[in-house]
Amino acid sequence: MTKGSALFLLLLFAAPITLTGNSTSKKQSADGAVVLLPSTHLASNGPGGTGNSLKLDGLFFETAKGRTTLPAELTARRNKDGRVEDQVKLPDGRLVKLSVRPEGNNFTIALSAQPDAGIIRWGVAVDAASDEFFTGLMERLVDGPQQATWAPGHSEALNLRGEKVDMILKPTLSVYAPFYLSSRGYAVFVQGDWPGHFDFCADDAQRVKIEFEGPSFDMKVYTADNPAELVRAHSLDAGPPFLPPKWMYSPWRWRDENTQRATYYDGTPVTGPFNSEFMEDVLMMKAPVGAWDEWLRRFRN
Repeated sequence: MTKGSALFLLLLFAAPITLTGNSTSKKQSADGAVVLLPSTHLASNGPGGTGNSLKLDGLFFETAKGRTTLPAELTARRNKDGRVEDQVKLPDGRLVKLSVRPEGNNFTIALSAQPDAGIIRWGVAVDAASDEFFTGLMERLVDGPQQATWAPGHSEALNLRGEKVDMILKPTLSVYAPFYLSSRGYAVFVQGDWPGHFDFCADDAQRVKIEFEGPSFDMKVYTADNPAELVRAHSLDAGPPFLPPKWMYSPWRWRDENTQRATYYDGTPVTGPFNSEFMEDVLMMKAPVGAWDEWLRRFRN
């Protein structure tokens, strides 16, 4: 479930981030803003694509009245440090702001509005190559009940392409997290705890669609030349796992179930008041076991 590494600082600022309308792009983005995130780590998305850049389009927010596509007028204004801060005033009076900030090999994207009252969700689409695959979000092949992963006929392996995943806690062992990896050399981490939805080229074969509820939207895009670096970068952002206590690393021994037997393994009758197999385990661990005992002594020291 991984993807990543790191390189390209100078090239990031040599190849400017652009945010613009694109009249020749797909219908979804023809009237809306387009964000290009350049990186030498990104594989090309094929003929007619954006080359070594990740394209974000289909930016919108939604209210009870419907969806509002963020317009192409949301143009880029680049500061000296390479950051992009843009805003546009919509006909309803809302001031929508977009922030794109390069951070080494990565980018942070933030969307917000003033006022934000009534905004139900935000959304963005990421372009996808025809042979691109995705993994992450959950420890499962498909979203849904636990048994769905074990159902016969599955051929997805770890590729989520064609799948839709709801990002919300469910009574399963899936361990859902808003982080996925792409075979093109990037990963996405939606920073927040609002419910969301991912569509991996199911409705549109050329786009990953990301939608999250809430008054604002924050997302981080990592780029790297190997999966491990992508996972490492995300782990440092989300918080590395706590190390367990030292005793967890000692040898473990247990039984899945216990039977009350009349004799121990060597035929000695059981006379104690405790379960015979449990007692046998305790007695055997107390007995000298040669090399094993010496290894255990050195391990503990």
